[in-house]
Amino acid sequence: MILTLLSHQWKSFWRGRNAARSLATQIFIGLLIAYLMASILFAGLATGHILNKAFPGQDTVRIFCGFVLYYFFIDILLRFAMQELPVLTIVPYLGQNIRRRQMVSFLNIRSLFHFLNLMPLLFFAPFACTDMAVHSGKLAAAAFITAIVFIMLFNNFLILYVKRRTIINVWWLVGFAVVMIGIMTLDFFHIISLSGWSSKLFVALLAKPILAIVPVVLGLAAWFNNYRFLLTNLYLDEGARSEKEKSSREYSWLQQLGLTGELIALEIKLMLRNKRPKYIVRLSALFMFYGFVFYNKHYLSDQSMYIILFFPALFLTGIFIMNYGQFLFAWHSSFFDGLMASNISIPAFIRSKFMLYNAISTTIFIITSFYGLITWKILVIQAAGFLYNIGVNSVISIYLATFSYKAIDLSRSATFNYQGIGTVQWVYALIIILVPYAIYYPLAKFVSPWAACAVIGGLGLISLLMQSYWVEVLTREFQRRKYLMLAGFREK
Repeated sequence: MILTLLSHQWKSFWRGRNAARSLATQIFIGLLIAYLMASILFAGLATGHILNKAFPGQDTVRIFCGFVLYYFFIDILLRFAMQELPVLTIVPYLGQNIRRRQMVSFLNIRSLFHFLNLMPLLFFAPFACTDMAVHSGKLAAAAFITAIVFIMLFNNFLILYVKRRTIINVWWLVGFAVVMIGIMTLDFFHIISLSGWSSKLFVALLAKPILAIVPVVLGLAAWFNNYRFLLTNLYLDEGARSEKEKSSREYSWLQQLGLTGELIALEIKLMLRNKRPKYIVRLSALFMFYGFVFYNKHYLSDQSMYIILFFPALFLTGIFIMNYGQFLFAWHSSFFDGLMASNISIPAFIRSKFMLYNAISTTIFIITSFYGLITWKILVIQAAGFLYNIGVNSVISIYLATFSYKAIDLSRSATFNYQGIGTVQWVYALIIILVPYAIYYPLAKFVSPWAACAVIGGLGLISLLMQSYWVEVLTREFQRRKYLMLAGFREK
């Protein structure tokens, strides 16, 4: 039965009404994934040589083992952002005479068909079969590969379980974020060392291959936990009740803002209930960790490097505007006709976009302000980027969104989904990054980084104070291109 259900997934892909139309896109994505996999395999084959060159005379196997936990930590973050829950695939079967245990097993197996589950094997196996086999023996290399496979399974089923739990209770999301941020912070300040732990654990595993039983048990436990949770909660009526609860949820505190607040509430519901915008929200949360890459001693010790530090500051505080804003009106494409036919105030509609940008960007700025614990200079640069984003980039985002006429299917998975992307999105990406840099760079280079921050922040603040004026301007631009958007969104 499980094989039958898997074959149905394959047939639904080729027989779907959009299969022929999206075939070229699927081929392109397939070639892209094949290239990515080949690159990872090549990196795995070349790792031994690279480590020997970088660390001459040192134990490359021990050094390699020190990176394993880092890899799987990043893997957890990537899975949380990119891995979709394969729940909708079994909805047509819930009313059929198929045992729930079989459907749950199908869901677990179906989740394994993801490129993130192939990457660790392609990267770690070549090094294990060459350097580790010579260094520690074939049995130790086999134990290492076994451990890698089951840690991958542990990550896969752990993230699926956490994401299912976050749907039921948002505090699971908060707890997950706290744990991830806590681990990164402790490692960043050298309170703990993921590299040290990783090296000790996997060197010990190579010395005693029997220790591979530990990741095997962890992987099987994660699978069983996920299986038990699905078995308990996989009911058609519970799904219907969940949808009913979702549809009846209101944001009463936003209604105090009148029509603008109601439009913001609708936007929030759209983001939280649909795959692709929900992916944008998760991605924005994930990239808040981006500061750990740049905010280190190498960049902070040299003032000339502050030119580079403006990029993460602008990126961190404006990630939501950059990602969500490029399809700002296209998100509404499936019901844009009804929206425009209703007695809706266009200025209130535009104002709701500004308020949404301001609220989410401010929240991100407050959270990422904790990077200021490293040094107050980070806080100054981020404040400048934040003001520029909510003052200037928000205006640019809404303006360029009026030129986007391609519809977006909200129900489609976000992973490798290029629907709605056109010339406007490329122009948008260039303007939103290059324009502030064109202002910041010469000032930081020839005057000082702080003068550059003052100018950037000042421009953002002035534009923010002019937001009522921008609402009027953008309303006129929206009215001018409204019918072009309506015509474009009708083309499916």
